[in-house]
Amino acid sequence: MNYIIMDLEWNQAVSSARMIRTPVMLHGEIIQIGAVKTNDRFELIDKIKINVRPKYYKIMNSHVEKLTGITQAQLAVGETFPQAFKRFRVWCEGDERSPEEFRFITWGFDDLGVFADNLTLHGLDASFGSDYINLQLIYNRQTNAEHLQCALATAAESLEIPLDVQCHDAFNDAYLTYELCRKLDMTLGLAEYSEYVAALPTPLFKDAVQNIDDLKKMIYNRRVVSIPCPKCGEPLKHGQWLFSSGKSCKTISRCDTDGDFLVKLKAARISEGNYTVMRSVYEASEDDISSFNEKLKKREERRKKAKETSLQGEGTK
Repeated sequence: MNYIIMDLEWNQAVSSARMIRTPVMLHGEIIQIGAVKTNDRFELIDKIKINVRPKYYKIMNSHVEKLTGITQAQLAVGETFPQAFKRFRVWCEGDERSPEEFRFITWGFDDLGVFADNLTLHGLDASFGSDYINLQLIYNRQTNAEHLQCALATAAESLEIPLDVQCHDAFNDAYLTYELCRKLDMTLGLAEYSEYVAALPTPLFKDAVQNIDDLKKMIYNRRVVSIPCPKCGEPLKHGQWLFSSGKSCKTISRCDTDGDFLVKLKAARISEGNYTVMRSVYEASEDDISSFNEKLKKREERRKKAKETSLQGEGTK
């Protein structure tokens, strides 16, 4: 068994009006594929980087350009996606007369979803690579990470891996993910992986709210926070919101009939000043409620300490 440690970069529509909606809702069109191939002992076999010329989102989104460093001029060159996929598939599988068994490893769930959407868009095999490992789950279990969806760079820093290359380059991020594999106990992680996946909660309700222009007011936007109870349909009553980043937050919400639910919001930037907010509602276990309340308590303690420090500073003036 070989492992293909893959990362993707993708361009986004410059406005919601220009977003491709059929045959898939295309949140990102792939513009770069980076990957590292290893054997089952995670010894390096090969590496690859492919620049892809987009067919639909041909204008470089300014946010993506700032993040990746990929310019409009660079976007105009490269292989078409069907060409890139054909070359990448051959690289993954090896000689077609005796193809090599492999499995993808990615950081997070997003890349393979975008990959499947791009394959569907071009009428290609959308199941390719669908059996994959999300390294983030192994990292979270073995490091007791506080944030379940921490950034790749944050994880690398926590394991003392030097960040001496530009992040948000598909190959650099794939190689950084490979370095994480070398730091983690992958034998144990792979053996237990099915347990990690089985432990992930399944949302009772999930949808998306489009055309949100101000994330700072996201939790006050009626279109975003008007969420029905997934059991009886009555509006949920939300508690305080806890942000894990500027784009994602959660709360414990209550239905008078059906009890408590864990509600999560996660925003995706579509274009300048335009976001889509994913809303997910889960059963709230006692552990969920206890953990949430503990984090609320810590937040209030930090705020109180910061206020006291500020008042002390003013008193010395």
